[in-house]
Amino acid sequence: MIAHTLALFLAAGLPSAGADEHLLAGAERFREGRFEEALVEFRVAARLGAAGTDPYVASTLVKLGRHEEAVELFGGGDEPGPDALIDYYRALACWGARLFGCADRLLAGIGDRSGPKVAEQAARLRATIAAELRRPPSQATVDWYRGRCADEKRMGRTALAGAYCREAVAVASRRGAGGADGASAAAAAGRAP
Repeated sequence: MIAHTLALFLAAGLPSAGADEHLLAGAERFREGRFEEALVEFRVAARLGAAGTDPYVASTLVKLGRHEEAVELFGGGDEPGPDALIDYYRALACWGARLFGCADRLLAGIGDRSGPKVAEQAARLRATIAAELRRPPSQATVDWYRGRCADEKRMGRTALAGAYCREAVAVASRRGAGGADGASAAAAAGRAP
């Protein structure tokens, strides 16, 4: 599916034939399950001036189990975008980074916009997430998300920090942490993107 999306993208034209070749090679390696090689090809295409490579690099990072890097590259947001398959990979990145609310919101937006296989996988993952979200979070869980928020801010990974900050607020509210706890979670979230 990534290869099909790339073929459509390439039909619109890119700044460099070399970039085109690397994008297509990346898509082929991705489809073959050769994710390390796909990552190299997508990054070379980006260096050669190909626009819009971030979702492909991030999707490949998901396949490599590098979820937090993928969340940062995807931009950390949880609003559905125009491509259901990319949204699915964004949701997988959030899931792998323990950003369950983010993953659930992205999966909810996939619905009929995807093919039947992705829709089925999205529905299964949403059921798993629903079970996770039904469990009352402990204070340690709230503190973990707040800590991740602060750590990622310090490291300059603003998109990932924003995602953890938003998750901290959501987890604290599920815990019923109003008042000072809720206010401190909201303050920790700041205005992070």
